[in-house]
Amino acid sequence: MNVAVSHRADWVIDNARKRAEPIMEQGKADRYDAAVNWLKKVKAAYIQLGQKAEWSAYRSKLEAAYGRKRKLMELFKELNK
Repeated sequence: MNVAVSHRADWVIDNARKRAEPIMEQGKADRYDAAVNWLKKVKAAYIQLGQKAEWSAYRSKLEAAYGRKRKLMELFKELNK
């Protein structure tokens, strides 16, 4: 996906979200780091498309849905880098 982000950013967004969201939904705390790594790819693809506002909206939606998962929210801080 790292290579595809410059040519197929929409594909990266769809596929990385499909990998990250189930991990978060199922509360697999031992895999939250993997979910955040997928979300980093989502962020990069949104930025590649010039859609930073869409990324911010998506991230806010995730924070609202999973804000009670402390470990996940701690890892979300990596998405600010």
